[in-house]
Amino acid sequence: MPANWFPFPADYRQGGFLSDLTAGFTLCILLIPQAMAYGMLAGVDPVYGLYAALVPMVIYALTASTPHVSVGPTALASLLCLNGLAGLAEPGSAEYLGYAVLLAGVTGALQLLYSILRLGGIASLLSRPVLSGFVSAAAVLIMVSQLNTLMGINAERAGFLHSTLLNLFNSLESFHWPTALLGGGTLIVLWLGSRFLPKKFPTFFLVVAISTVLVWQLGQSWDISTVGYVPSGLPSFLLPELSMASIREVLPVALVISLISFVETLSIGKAFAPDYEYYRVRPNRELAALGLSKIGGAFFQGIPTSASFSRSAVLEGAGGRSPVSGILSALMLVVVLLFLTPAFYYLPKPVLAAIIVFSVRNLFDLREMKRLWSLAPKEFFTLLLTFLFTLFAGLQYGIAGGVLLSLYFAFARAARPHLAELGRVEGTNAFRNVERFKGSVCDPTVLIVRFDSELYFSNADFFRDEMEALVAKKGDALRAVIIDGHTINDIDSSGIYALTRFLEGLERRNISLYLCGTIGPVRDMLFKSGLMERMGADRHFLSIQSALAYINDASRDRGWDSPAVQHG
Repeated sequence: MPANWFPFPADYRQGGFLSDLTAGFTLCILLIPQAMAYGMLAGVDPVYGLYAALVPMVIYALTASTPHVSVGPTALASLLCLNGLAGLAEPGSAEYLGYAVLLAGVTGALQLLYSILRLGGIASLLSRPVLSGFVSAAAVLIMVSQLNTLMGINAERAGFLHSTLLNLFNSLESFHWPTALLGGGTLIVLWLGSRFLPKKFPTFFLVVAISTVLVWQLGQSWDISTVGYVPSGLPSFLLPELSMASIREVLPVALVISLISFVETLSIGKAFAPDYEYYRVRPNRELAALGLSKIGGAFFQGIPTSASFSRSAVLEGAGGRSPVSGILSALMLVVVLLFLTPAFYYLPKPVLAAIIVFSVRNLFDLREMKRLWSLAPKEFFTLLLTFLFTLFAGLQYGIAGGVLLSLYFAFARAARPHLAELGRVEGTNAFRNVERFKGSVCDPTVLIVRFDSELYFSNADFFRDEMEALVAKKGDALRAVIIDGHTINDIDSSGIYALTRFLEGLERRNISLYLCGTIGPVRDMLFKSGLMERMGADRHFLSIQSALAYINDASRDRGWDSPAVQHG
C-alpha cells in the first residue's frame, strides 16, 4: 500500500487528531438515531441498522479516496431493500434478514467487479434529470411509507404510492392519537431545531433521548410502539446463506442499489473535494471501497449501505480532516453496542419515523424541476416520467425507465445533430450560422456548411439528406460546396459511404466538393477509404477562407484581413 494511500493533510500533526475526534463524536450522535430509523425502514430490527453502520464505516474509511464521505444505512438504500425483498419474505422475519444481508453482499460484489473492470464511468448512465426524478419519487414513497408508524395506523405494506395510500385510507379506524401526537410533535421540534439552532446542535440525539425518557417514565400506558429489546454486544461473524436461486432473486435490486449508491457517493465526494487540495475523488477506488464495505458488512449481519449526504455534511462541517474521524465514530458506536443498548428499549418508533420523514424532506428536488421546466423541457419530461414511473410502477422500473428515456434522447440527439449553413459576417473574416447572424453574406454560387458531430452510422443518412436539401435549395447557380470539418471529430465507414454518395450526386451536377479544417483521425479515414484521392488534393484546405480563395480569384483582395468575431 503506497505511503500516500490515506488522504491526510500535510499539517495533520497540528491539531488534526483533535478535529477528527470532535467530528467523529458529532457524527456518532447523528448516526445512532438515523441508523436505527433506517434499519426499521429497511424492514429489519433497528439494531441491524447499527450493525450496518459499524463494519462498513471502518472498511470504507480505510479504502476510500475521500475522508469526508460517511457511509452507512441511508433512506434510499433501505427503501430499495424493503421494496426489493418484501415479495420474497415477510419483513422482520429471520428469512427476510437473510435476504437483506445477502443483498448487501451481492451489491458489494457487483461494485467490486465494476472497480476491477475500471467502470468508474458507469455513473454517467444516470443523467441528472433521471437521478433527480428517481430520488424525488423515492422521497415521497419513504414519507408515505412512514405514515402508518407516524400515526399508529395498522396498514398493510405496499410498494406503490397508490396502493400505500389506499391501504392507509382503508385502515384509518386504527388511527392512534397518542402515537400521532408524539410523531407530529417530533416533526415540529426537528423543524424548529433546523430553523433556529446551530447546525452542529445534536437535535436528533436530544429528541431521541427526551422521547425515550418520556415514554419510560410517563407513557407506558399510552400504548405507543417502542423499539423494545435490543441485544447488547457486537454483531457476530456469520456467512451469508448463498445459493444461486437466492442470488438470482436479489440480483435485480442489487444492480439498482450498486448504481445508485455509487452515484450518491461520487456526487457527495465531488461536492467536498474542490475545497481540499490533499485528495482527489477517484471513481474506481470509490467503487472498490463501497464494494468491500458492503461485503465486509454482510459478514457481520449488515444491511445494504450507501453514502449519506446529511452525515457527510456533518462530518465535514464538524472539522473532519482524515479517515480517522470515521474510525473514531465507529469506535464510539462499539461502546454504544456493548454498554448502552438497554437504553433503547423505550425508544418510540414514531420518533424514528419522524426522523426518517424529516431526513428525506430535502431529497424532493423541486428546485431542479423548476430549473429544467424553463431551461430544458425534454430533460424535465425525462425527470417527470422517471418520477411517475417510480411512484406508480416501482423503484426498479422507475430507474430503468428513466435510463432508457435518457438513452433514447441521447441517441435521438446523436442521430439528428446540429447542422448549419454558414455565411460571412459582414466586415469580418468569420463565418457563422446564417439563422443566428441574419446579416451574414452568402455567395449564391457557394454553399458552406458546418456539421457539429462525428459522422457515423447513427447520423450518416441524416447528414446526406440535409446536405442534399440545402444543395437543392441553392438551385442551379450553385457550383461549389464547402464542408467545415473542424467540428467533425470522427467518421466511420457509414459516414464515408454517405459522404461518397453525396459527392457522386454533386459530380452529376458539375458541383465541386471541398473539405476544410478536418482533423487527423478524419483525414486518416478519408485517405484509407480512397475518398481523399478521389476528391483530389486540391479539394482539402485548412480553413474556409483558403477554400474560397482557391474557388474565387485569389489575386483579388477579398478582405481577409478584417477582424474576426466570437463564435455564436
